[in-house]
Amino acid sequence: MGIYGLIGNLVEAKVEFVLVGGLAVTLHGYRRVTLDVDVVLALNDENLSRFIDCAKAADLRPVLPIPIDALRDAEFIERAYREKHMLAFALRGPDMMATVIDVLVRPVVPYEVLQKNAISKIIGVHRMQVASIDDLIVMKTGTGRSKDMIDIEELIKIKASLGGNDGQAD
Repeated sequence: MGIYGLIGNLVEAKVEFVLVGGLAVTLHGYRRVTLDVDVVLALNDENLSRFIDCAKAADLRPVLPIPIDALRDAEFIERAYREKHMLAFALRGPDMMATVIDVLVRPVVPYEVLQKNAISKIIGVHRMQVASIDDLIVMKTGTGRSKDMIDIEELIKIKASLGGNDGQAD
């Protein structure tokens, strides 16, 4: 299953998420290569169950040697963040070659803010929430990664070309 099929399954299962990361940057208009999907989930039991069911159906497995159901355990996630500095719960496909989806467990911008500011975009036949340009810039600031610095520069150019707004007219 490809990235777009996975996203479509999340939408169809009514998983509450906001798309962030490289794919979100691409959907705002800067064409860049990305091999994974980065999401921030609504962290409630029902939503996490829907997400885990989708991940299992897609035969995705955690990169770390822990069960996928650990994602349901807020205390575990908090401890993993505090003790191991885990920022994302990474899942891979059965070939284990590349990360397919990263669930950001401690995003710089919380889910509620991302969702409030998100822009609705269509991928294929599915409509989903994509982080706003401003929120993406905040999330990519200070990471120290060169690709994030380039993304920030391009997002600023895109925002300027839109007259300073985030493209809400989509």
